[in-house]
Amino acid sequence: MTYPNNNEGQYNQGYGQQGYPQGYGQQGYGEGYGQEQYNQGYYEAQPSQEGLIAGRFQTKKVISNLVLLALLGAVVTFAVVFLVDLLVAQIAGYSAGGVSSAVLAAVVAGLIGIGAGLLYIPVSGTGNEHLFGIAVIALAVVAAVLWVILGGLLDGDWATLVTLAGIVCTATIAYATPSRIESAAIY
Repeated sequence: MTYPNNNEGQYNQGYGQQGYPQGYGQQGYGEGYGQEQYNQGYYEAQPSQEGLIAGRFQTKKVISNLVLLALLGAVVTFAVVFLVDLLVAQIAGYSAGGVSSAVLAAVVAGLIGIGAGLLYIPVSGTGNEHLFGIAVIALAVVAAVLWVILGGLLDGDWATLVTLAGIVCTATIAYATPSRIESAAIY
């Protein structure tokens, strides 16, 4: 049998015997690439969640925001209660409670307002965030109506208006708290 170009028997050598290297590993494919590079980014640990409230809010920011809100709310409450107390004293002829009662109302409003506002944290992220604001308003209305009925405003006791001013300020602080908490969220 004769073969073209006088290559007798070379066609019978087989695929692996013609001088071609076998397999991909011998031709330099993949050299210089470590396998550890392909796993990066897919299985990395999540960033540390330490120091977060409810896994979402930075503790230091929440505390600083709420302390500032409590202070500002207390200052506004002091001014409102003090002015209402002076007006009621002038109109009804009572003696005014003065600075000490306004300071007490401011401290109580700040603490209760922030305490009630902290109840927003479990509500956050559930889809019921607006219901929290509605609940704060509803509770403030109920408290105001009960205080008007039980406090004696219907019987002519004008001093009840001073406490109503404190209730409204407390509800306002509680209503403003969620925005201060959300500003400390990390996404």
